[in-house]
Amino acid sequence: MSISIHAFIRSVWRSRLKVMFLIGILIGFLFTTPTVSAIGQNSRPNAGVYQFSVGNFKVATISDGLLKLPPLPTYAPLADPQEVEQAMVERFWSPDTLSLYFNALYVDTGTHHVLIDTGAGTELGTGLAKLTQNLTAIGIHPQDIDTVIITHAHPDHIGGIVAPDGKLTFPNARYYISEAEWQFWMAPTVDVSSLLVPDTFKQGILAAARKHLGAIANRVNQFQPDQEIIPGIVAIAAPGHTPGQSALKIESEGSQLIVAADVFFNEAFDLEHPDWQTGFDLDGSVLAKEIFWSLRLKHLSVKASIPRSD
Repeated sequence: MSISIHAFIRSVWRSRLKVMFLIGILIGFLFTTPTVSAIGQNSRPNAGVYQFSVGNFKVATISDGLLKLPPLPTYAPLADPQEVEQAMVERFWSPDTLSLYFNALYVDTGTHHVLIDTGAGTELGTGLAKLTQNLTAIGIHPQDIDTVIITHAHPDHIGGIVAPDGKLTFPNARYYISEAEWQFWMAPTVDVSSLLVPDTFKQGILAAARKHLGAIANRVNQFQPDQEIIPGIVAIAAPGHTPGQSALKIESEGSQLIVAADVFFNEAFDLEHPDWQTGFDLDGSVLAKEIFWSLRLKHLSVKASIPRSD
């Protein structure tokens, strides 16, 4: 690109889009014309669920819980610590605590009961593993899920595949993941040396990938960029955070939803400072960031908003 996408993003964000965006979740779910609607029978209001529609598809953001961590060094390892503190204080946040909201997306297409990512399960300690509880609150049980689409194989996205008892949490599901992502994590040797996180984090990421992806080896389908995974859901290549990460385009009756997991973590860091690299990016180069932000600009509607689950 001849013009820095970082400079462009920052100028746009500081003007028109600054009013339009409400950022509050770890997984960026971007959608237009949302309509709140009940999904399952006996559905009831629940703080861990945000329900809406995309055309004829019934959709819900499902909270897996909240994790509070220090912002440094893992979430802005290359940033000036004083700038990080200023960014947080300007939002009346504690400079020592970053609140991370973990969510998955449920989609009822009328034919398939789809879960996009499975939450962290017990991989990241207490405060999480609320996904199945919140699904059940809207009348959806783990055995109802017939399709699980994995955006990428970090623990907070695949940690819910295997339950604490060692069985599959979603026993009737087929699993879908990009071929590039599967091949990377299931290779005999996986190089995560570029991650700017402690070695214990790296070891945990590798162990989670082996455990949870290994458990679905006989029921996984690998897809390619731009492939329709199931009717109405198309894969979009979004590498950088991981080599084979995928965003997803969900479309029904002329309405679209872009699911862009971990393209950003919160507005203080990734929208105001898109040049701040998270320590969990395998490829934190400018090129990778430009791919991410180009994806975001290409598909983004200024009418978009982002649900937050506490």
